[in-house]
Amino acid sequence: MEFLSLFTSSLKDGGERDCFDKYLSPHVPMIYKSAIRMCGNPNDAQDLVQETLYSALKNFHQIQDPEKSKYWMFSILRNLFLKDIEKTKKRAEVEFDAVCEKLSDNEHPEKDFLRAEVKNNIQGILDKLDERLKITLMMFYFEGQSYKEISASLNIPIGTVMSRIARAKVYLKRELLRSESLKLEIEKYAQ
Repeated sequence: MEFLSLFTSSLKDGGERDCFDKYLSPHVPMIYKSAIRMCGNPNDAQDLVQETLYSALKNFHQIQDPEKSKYWMFSILRNLFLKDIEKTKKRAEVEFDAVCEKLSDNEHPEKDFLRAEVKNNIQGILDKLDERLKITLMMFYFEGQSYKEISASLNIPIGTVMSRIARAKVYLKRELLRSESLKLEIEKYAQ
């Protein structure tokens, strides 16, 4: 993990170095593996691990039992990751109605192509979605059924229906935002 060399070279004094070597460094491989699972790619994971180490070292005086630093670091990692998701969510949100309005505008000759591209992307993502999530999502949005109707039809609690729909929406949004070309096209029309 060569990205650590940059971090360790920035340590100020012997105290920071000792703290890092004794309490933080042994847990870096596990933290890095978790970061890769969270981020989905090594570059973002490395950045997240560096932020985690920086924060852990800066706030090490707050930990009451240094032997539990592994769990504390996992907590920092998770919180930083969630904070980053929140920032990304705020940056990436595009008003869906504004996009639809722009797509229906006759000034854009590419609208039919874009509409077909969006439809194909959504269909491809729906095809990959877990069947239980897909069914509840389709019943709610495409068939117009209420939570109660879906619950009765599938013989599952209403809370399960709501959680499946919420998880399906999160998955759809994440996958649509991963499609960089589609995101750029949508942002172009949203402006």
